[in-house]
Amino acid sequence: MASLITSLRNAWETRFYRWIDQRSPRARQVQLNRKNLYTFPNLTGLLYTAITLVIWLLGTNYQNNLILALSYLLVSIFVVSILHAFANLAGISIRFVGARPAFAGDPAALVLELNCINKAGCDNLELRWPGGETQVITLNHNEPQQVIVRAQSVQRGYLRPGRLLVQSRFPLGIIRCWTWLNLDASALIYPAPIFTDEPHAQASNGREEGGTSQRGGDDFSGLRDYQAGDPIKHIAWKQFAQDKGLFTKEYEAYLSAEKWLDWDSLNHPQELRLSGLCYWALDYERRQIPYGLRLPGLNLAPALGEHHQQAVLTALGEFNLPREAKHAR
Repeated sequence: MASLITSLRNAWETRFYRWIDQRSPRARQVQLNRKNLYTFPNLTGLLYTAITLVIWLLGTNYQNNLILALSYLLVSIFVVSILHAFANLAGISIRFVGARPAFAGDPAALVLELNCINKAGCDNLELRWPGGETQVITLNHNEPQQVIVRAQSVQRGYLRPGRLLVQSRFPLGIIRCWTWLNLDASALIYPAPIFTDEPHAQASNGREEGGTSQRGGDDFSGLRDYQAGDPIKHIAWKQFAQDKGLFTKEYEAYLSAEKWLDWDSLNHPQELRLSGLCYWALDYERRQIPYGLRLPGLNLAPALGEHHQQAVLTALGEFNLPREAKHAR
């Protein structure tokens, strides 16, 4: 029985949303009007209607003009609420501005710009993506306002949040005016950073800025005063022969300051491998260690900075996505 009810509900929702999409096709900017706004009493409104009906029946039964006048007043308030509820949303334009990338499992912030041409403005406007948190705002006349509405992400790639619910119960809370907007909106979702084995580091000789060194290498680094116990082969005999004193030669081995996020250096399933590379990219950026990225068909040279980090995370987020998904962003 439960499965039958669920299937009937899903079939009804599919037909309902198909009908809505015909009236309001996918677009980056939508203006609310009589074609895409719907008004109907909510539960409070239905209770209000039932009480009004009971009062009218009492007034009719007892032929009491005062009770009848009260019922007519309640009906008038109900009708006026419908007009005000519709006027509160009519004329609002909603435009998708952009989105801030997020990591898989975190809510993505999608930025919308709203503008109200209604001279009275718009009060108690609620915005929500399916499964996301509700954002409540108030708009003034001809004052565009940007608002962030978050949508929950599940996996990496481009998140399509679905239809945006726009609704208001202004002014009395007994009439709900709402719409579902099929906005052309998307947000890039990076892989969730998960600790894995560190990718193998391959680098140059390390003499670039930021490189580190350690004693005992093959590169001559300078002279220091001789100390008892220094190896005889490291004594600077040339300087000693010139009566400049007894010195010891020092040698160092330079270690690279660069790291490589190498796809082939990790032996994990695809998504875990991407999550591991994402983790180490964030770690190297935090520690200010230059890092590069090697993916099949892509090679980013080692660097640092916000722009480089975004390029690396974007490459990880878009890895192996269908071409349609990348062009539809």
